[in-house]
Amino acid sequence: MSFSVRGKNAIVTGASSGINLAFAKFLASKGAHVVVADVQETPAFKDFQQEAKSTKVLFHKTDVSNWKDLEKLFLFAKSELGPIDLLCNGAGVFEPDWSSFWKDTETESYKSFDINVQGLVKGTRMAIRDQITRSKGRKCNETVGVILNISSLAAQYALFNQPLYATSKAAVSAFTRSLAPLHQEFGIKVVAVAPGMVLTPLWSNNPDKMKAISDADVFATPEELAETMLMLVESAEYEGGTVLEKLKHTTRRVLVDSPLPSGPGSTMSKMDLIYEDTIALLEAERKGNAAK
Repeated sequence: MSFSVRGKNAIVTGASSGINLAFAKFLASKGAHVVVADVQETPAFKDFQQEAKSTKVLFHKTDVSNWKDLEKLFLFAKSELGPIDLLCNGAGVFEPDWSSFWKDTETESYKSFDINVQGLVKGTRMAIRDQITRSKGRKCNETVGVILNISSLAAQYALFNQPLYATSKAAVSAFTRSLAPLHQEFGIKVVAVAPGMVLTPLWSNNPDKMKAISDADVFATPEELAETMLMLVESAEYEGGTVLEKLKHTTRRVLVDSPLPSGPGSTMSKMDLIYEDTIALLEAERKGNAAK
């Protein structure tokens, strides 16, 4: 059930920068039309949009945690391009200070969950609703549409410092596996990539996390991840429900009983520094509460 992106229409969320921008570029270079959905246009995306290309690359301002925004995104993409053959649920946050379990400043919900899980789940449901209309009369083993989710090594690791992020990515992997039967029954392939350490703004814009990195640590590039993502989308080797881990030098399927990821690019060499930050925060909280 191979699936070529040439001539297909794609939505990529969170694609103004990082891995997802690299993937959007890769899709366009392979002949796909792309709607980039993000909260803002970055200079890097604007530069890409101005480059000469043979396919359409459009932008639609979208907050994936807002379901009305998602509805508008799909209406826009279908009106400008046509049927949505590929959805990449790429938007995500790495438990920033404004949505942190330990700092706990939010009053209505944890926005990290709203972006990393709720937006991804709703976007997937909307893509299925569009793609399933093309499943009737399909050829045997034909893939009519693909949904690519972005999980993480954090789905395997128990990250004490970023429990919302780890939990959200574990949810993404479980959700992806749960939808495996869609491929055989309707030709809709739902898969996930689980990147290791990739040097993107998700890291570089977070000095509190970057301090856990040393010169010995190994990062994959966004372009390397984009190549793996395209392989996962197009190759018949990877059926619906696949979660594919990508480190700098290795790729493997992640099964429910897989061991923890290991090797270069699987963890930070100075993780103890941010662990100690969380302990200090909790110690201050303990002392403050004890004094009341």
